Amino acid sequence: MPVAIEVHPDARPLTEYQHPERAFYIFGPEDGGLKKNVTSWCRDIVYIPTHGCMNLAATVNVVLYDRMLKQGR
Repeated sequence: MPVAIEVHPDARPLTEYQHPERAFYIFGPEDGGLKKNVTSWCRDIVYIPTHGCMNLAATVNVVLYDRMLKQGR
């Protein structure tokens, strides 16, 4: 299940997101955004609500930690 992690007008906040059991996360680049041809085939688009930008490594850590917590592991 492809899931885009991106600041996007149609994105849902990570705090409210329920991760699919089998997810394939696609992260936007630090210096730009994902192209429409990528986000169009993603089931969900999710963003991390922050007051500033996060680098890619920090974003990956937050998303995977959120996934682990919500799965009860």
